Amino acid sequence: MKPHGRKSRSRVWALLLAGIVLAPGALRAEATSAVLATVGERSITEAEIENQIKGQMLRLHNQIYSLKKQAVDSIIDAHLQEQEAEKRGITRQQLRQQEVTDKTEPVSDAEVEDYYTKNKARFGERKLEEVQAQLKQSLQARKQQQRQQAFAAELRKAATIDFKLTPPIVDVPTAGAPTKGPQDAPITLVEFSDYQ
Repeated sequence: MKPHGRKSRSRVWALLLAGIVLAPGALRAEATSAVLATVGERSITEAEIENQIKGQMLRLHNQIYSLKKQAVDSIIDAHLQEQEAEKRGITRQQLRQQEVTDKTEPVSDAEVEDYYTKNKARFGERKLEEVQAQLKQSLQARKQQQRQQAFAAELRKAATIDFKLTPPIVDVPTAGAPTKGPQDAPITLVEFSDYQ
């Protein structure tokens, strides 16, 4: 009986997911008419607060998109490095050593001094000699990170990547708003400003 129950639940979840894919409009309509609170006989719906929180919600959706994109990019880069290491018959650590560590130029004393001079205000009363070792290490780490990004870009150029994650899109009504450019432009940019 229990296994059969699990199968039934799996089918229910599959049908629910299919409903989400097949009927997003219906779900959207239900979401906007959902009652969030009542005061006496007065109902407050999702649609009623939607305009009030649209800006904050868009920012949150953008943050979620950004986090997802970073995670996807990280997995893509790790996978491509694994493939490259396998192709060369070495470990990922050896690949990193060959392509990042060995190909990163060491930071010179002149570079450290130049950075210190240009950013002297950030170091307060501390002299160059006091921060030189720490600064050199920090600049070396930055150079290695830049080399790592360049190597990742090289691997991506040779790979076939189909990025399906899309940034959030908000529908902004522009009727009656001041505009510039032709009415039939293929893209409309909306600027949000606060004139207080």
